[in-house]
Amino acid sequence: MLKPGMRVEEMTKKVGQVPRYGKVVAVHGESVEVRWDDEHTSIVSRQSLHAIKKADSST
Repeated sequence: MLKPGMRVEEMTKKVGQVPRYGKVVAVHGESVEVRWDDEHTSIVSRQSLHAIKKADSST
């Protein structure tokens, strides 16, 4: 489940396309407002995103 503050990656539509990364600003039902790393904000479908897990730094 996506929540505000989570880091996300947008799945690409074409092979070889570079994905976008950003942070969830708000969740509106099936739509998610994301502030991308380039500082643009957009509302996208929840199905096109997946959460990025933080790397384990304990090793």
